[in-house]
Amino acid sequence: MFRRILALAFLLGSSGPGARGAVDDPRECPGVCEQPVAYTLDDGFDDAQRALLEQAMHAWERGTGGRVCFAPGGADLVVHKLERAEELSPWDPDWAAHIALSKGGHIWIVDSGISDPGELRALGVHEIGHYLGLGHVEDTSLTYMHSRIDDTPEELRKHARLTERDGRDFCAAHRCTCAF
Repeated sequence: MFRRILALAFLLGSSGPGARGAVDDPRECPGVCEQPVAYTLDDGFDDAQRALLEQAMHAWERGTGGRVCFAPGGADLVVHKLERAEELSPWDPDWAAHIALSKGGHIWIVDSGISDPGELRALGVHEIGHYLGLGHVEDTSLTYMHSRIDDTPEELRKHARLTERDGRDFCAAHRCTCAF
């Protein structure tokens, strides 16, 4: 009898309007961005490149249901532009194999390693994903988080929108919840 009462109390307590549960798709229930990521883009980026990197940030804002947001003019995230991959060597022993790196509150992007605007935007989404705590994903083609940026599907290069997989992985890493 005691177990039935306890189970009923748990059920009633967990089904009310304030109950919380895991989010399968973060776009289904808007979150709250409690602390914007204050960012700075290197002065070496031209206006078109800056716009592409900001589109990458907006993809994360929309794709996480507003749980992450970005505001210009700060040092939480600094995106550096490098001319040559060798310039990654102080931070990355495998620098010769990379065109970008995320570490701490910094992202370094090697400008000479990027061939088109969609690739820069996709690389921005990918590196911001690392900044937000995501690792590489190889079990699906519909993600920005492949280990190689040239694996990013053309559709994702053309239109900056976070994939369902990337949104779910963000929520798994950040324990997103919403009221049901």
